[in-house]
Amino acid sequence: MVFIAIMGLATFNASAQKRNLKDENQRIRQGVRSGELTALEAAKLQAEKKALKRQAARYKENDGVVSARERAELRKKNRRLSKNIRRQKHDQQKRH
Repeated sequence: MVFIAIMGLATFNASAQKRNLKDENQRIRQGVRSGELTALEAAKLQAEKKALKRQAARYKENDGVVSARERAELRKKNRRLSKNIRRQKHDQQKRH
């Protein structure tokens, strides 16, 4: 029973991670459409997002499970990405 609960928690965290990355992708696209993000800023943010996705996939393929420490690291990097998106969207640069 405990094993099922732990597996459910891991699945929940993985789906939350995917949902967060999808939300970040929408924020980046919206920033480009509105002119809040330049093409270069958007490319850098997309690269940061892809690196985060690759790291999550590497953690999972190592032993099939993302440990608590690894989840904490992914959450920290996801928060950093979110802050970077906000900072870039509000830095007063406009695309030409």
